[in-house]
Amino acid sequence: LAQAIFVHKTSPARSSPPLRRRSEAMMMNALLGAAGRVGRRVSAPLARSSAQRLPRHLAARLPLVGHSRTIVNAETVGSVMRVDKEHWSAFMFGRERQLLIHVINTATEGDVQSVMGAMDSFWASTFDMAGTDSWSIRGDTIDKVLSERKATRCVEIGTYCGYSALRIARNLPEDGLLVSIEVDPLFAAIATKIVEHAGLADKVKILMGTVTQRAARISECFEQVPASSSPTGSVDFLLCDHSKDLFVPDLKLLEEQGIAGPGTVVMGDTTVYPGDASGERGQDLLSYFAKHPSYRVQQHIGTKETSGITVSEWVHLP
Repeated sequence: LAQAIFVHKTSPARSSPPLRRRSEAMMMNALLGAAGRVGRRVSAPLARSSAQRLPRHLAARLPLVGHSRTIVNAETVGSVMRVDKEHWSAFMFGRERQLLIHVINTATEGDVQSVMGAMDSFWASTFDMAGTDSWSIRGDTIDKVLSERKATRCVEIGTYCGYSALRIARNLPEDGLLVSIEVDPLFAAIATKIVEHAGLADKVKILMGTVTQRAARISECFEQVPASSSPTGSVDFLLCDHSKDLFVPDLKLLEEQGIAGPGTVVMGDTTVYPGDASGERGQDLLSYFAKHPSYRVQQHIGTKETSGITVSEWVHLP
């Protein structure tokens, strides 16, 4: 249950006494109503702390529960969004926090395989095994491409909680680097802690923002990372795993910046996994590759109806 402490703000000096009393009365009605709903679920130490933070003349009027004053139920007055299993917000944000707790509590620190196993078990339980077949195909494809490519410089668009980042980073050499972009600060923070727990923080750099905002920073991150077989300094591997309608626009931007170019293998996954937003529209990535004279489609794996995993390489043409 999310809770918050209200700090009473005094009225301006010019306010009339009746207006101040009326304002205080309205505040007390909200406080008393909220406090009654919280009731005995509030612990005595926390309740005493909350009462001490209120102005004395208001705190003294709060009802006593178990010989202690209660605190304010923040959801009742709408100042704090509740995040738990009983509230709709749990669907969007609660599960990611629960994943981080599960990983920290069950996975061996510094063991990437243990961390990935903990994440697999959490998602399998959360979604009742839905999407696991497509997820396994995707993971195997990443491993195969990176092994064949001998990649050292990789980019991921759409970090989410860091599972694919771990999968990529574990295949990189000691001097390799993955730069992963995540637009949501919460997901970026969770992924960062998961990557740290897996012991791969030296191989993964997570940037918050969009490709448009962070394109220049991506290039800076690779300045000290040796290029492998790319003839132009572009990255070896690029995974598009964010909003599907941004696959092509963001890829074009990375091409313009020289981040994607000759020698880059691009993998895009248009599969809608459990929890993903559906109905996104945009230019189809496979069609873009087919029309682009420099790309050669290496593999397309259908996963769901019209969805699939596409792997294509920008072929260097002398």
